[in-house]
Amino acid sequence: MKKKKVDLIIEASATGFGIFGEDFPFTSYGDTIDAAKADMEDIIKTMLAYYKEEGKPAPESINNGHIEFVYHYDIASIFKHFGVLDASAFAKRIGMNASLLRQYKTGKTLASSKQKEKIERGLHELGRELLALRL
Repeated sequence: MKKKKVDLIIEASATGFGIFGEDFPFTSYGDTIDAAKADMEDIIKTMLAYYKEEGKPAPESINNGHIEFVYHYDIASIFKHFGVLDASAFAKRIGMNASLLRQYKTGKTLASSKQKEKIERGLHELGRELLALRL
């Protein structure tokens, strides 16, 4: 059976991370992103076992467990998860107003698609530079 790709959003909260999908029936939570991802996997396994035990077909949304999750981060989650990123320094690096990026980081303002792309490009560029480092 072909794996179904499911887009999920990782969102930071005051106490941890939640994961949800717009067209996906389950949500998960954890103190860390890894814990929230593991919680989602446990939920899927539990639900598949339930449907099997009840002799009912599993919902198409979970494709009998043949799922590949594609995780998307909200901006606040990126900065919370990767605590080594300084919002002001990163904003300067990508040519963005530091105050505006801090507002995105705290969730006070939502970034437009164009701003999200700018932040994503900057993160990918930083990642490539870090991968090229040799000590």
